[in-house]
This record gives sequence, structure tokens and C-alpha cells, in this order.
Amino acid sequence: MKIKLQNVSKAFGDKQLLENFSYTFSVERCTALMGPSGVGKTTLLRLMTGLAKPDKGKIEGIFQNYSMLFQENRLLPFKTALQNVALVSDEKTAKQYLDLLSLKGEYESYPKELSGGMQRRVALARALAFPSDLLILDEPLKGLDEDLRQKVLEILEAESLKRPILWVTHDRREVEFLGASVYEITEAPIINASIQHIL
Repeated sequence: MKIKLQNVSKAFGDKQLLENFSYTFSVERCTALMGPSGVGKTTLLRLMTGLAKPDKGKIEGIFQNYSMLFQENRLLPFKTALQNVALVSDEKTAKQYLDLLSLKGEYESYPKELSGGMQRRVALARALAFPSDLLILDEPLKGLDEDLRQKVLEILEAESLKRPILWVTHDRREVEFLGASVYEITEAPIINASIQHIL
């Protein structure tokens, strides 16, 4: 799965995040985007999915059938955990992923009744439950304790055998555990010289 950016520029207000950037990304079984906060990783994901449009340049191969976990959980507050996940699948699949993420007792809980870590896992269950060709995760382990982080990594390892995963992380342990291919971004704005592909 490849996506090609040609002379792409993108700014938000006065902040230039990509400048005349040309690069071809190859998304394999596990592919990670790494780099300091604010360097433009999330913007790059949004451009790759068509959620953001470049100010200049062209993008070929924009991802189509994908499920995405955003930095924010984006749960519907008026629906239960089970209902939030079943929105993109069915009740059986929703329960399967909630159980997998140790949320079996929270089917009927509303987001406001859940801790931050629980909300994160409900959002992850929803992304996993959608039958997509590609899973895109923006800092999926944010707010989880060490035991839960390990559990989620094991789930993602199994999931990567079914469909490719593209995710943003700051943690090299995640990359090493999943044996991921890494694109490391060193600075903003992202130009050709500020990205390195690490196999």
C-alpha cells in the first residue's frame, strides 16, 4: 500500500507544517510515524486520508477504506460503550472487541461514567471493530497503564496479521515489539531532508 506526496505544502495560520514535500510512503504490516510533538505527524495522517487538503501539491493513493483512532476519543456521549462500538459494526463484534480490551463489564456505561483510559479503549475497540482494509491509530496507547499498554500491543500484533496498521507513537518500545517499519520526522516544517525511513 503506497501513497505518494508531490511538492505538498500545508500550513495552519502562521505555522508551516509541510513545505514543498515529496515522498512515497509504503505502508506494510506495521508502519509507524515517529517524531517530536508538534512536528506534523497528525497533519500528515490527515493528508494521507483526505481529511485535510494540501495548500499546494498533489497526493496520489489517498487511503480509502480505513478505520481511524484520533488523538481525541470522539465518543458519542449519549450512547453507551457498546452502542458506540456497534455503530461501526454489530453488537456481536462490538462485544468481542470490548471483551478483548477488558471492558466486558462496561457495555452499558456512558462515556462520562468511564475513566480516561477506559474511554480510550472504547475508542480503540470502535476502530478495531470497523471492517477496514487499513487501521490508522494516532497515539493509541495514550493514557493507558503499563499492563494495559502491553495487552493492547499484543492485540495490535494479532490484528496486523489481518490488515496493515499505520500508527503515530513516541515510544520506541512499541515499535520494537511490533517489529515496525518507521518513518522518523525530525523537524517542522516537514521537508525532504527532515524524514528518515528506518527498516
